[in-house]
Amino acid sequence: MKKSPYSRLNKSFSELRKAGYFAKQVFLCCSSCGWAAIPEDKSNKAVFYHKQESESKEDGKPIYLCWDGNGNDIVNIFSNNGIICEWNGNKDKKIIISNYKD
Repeated sequence: MKKSPYSRLNKSFSELRKAGYFAKQVFLCCSSCGWAAIPEDKSNKAVFYHKQESESKEDGKPIYLCWDGNGNDIVNIFSNNGIICEWNGNKDKKIIISNYKD
């Protein structure tokens, strides 16, 4: 079976779900539709990127995550899987991930 070129990214999202986050990749078309579709009980603990961002993924460009919850926990999960995170600690700013392709 062929290994996914995104195994570290997939593992990070799996770990986020285990940590209680609503965590999805390529979730709907845009951030507005994504936020509207998240179950109300998970809206304060969610991480996703949408279809528009997935186009960057194919080119290996940084992905801007939509998120709510504990930004430090989210960054730590990605970082522990070797994914570079950029975030200034501001809850109103997206977390940017790069180096996610194996």
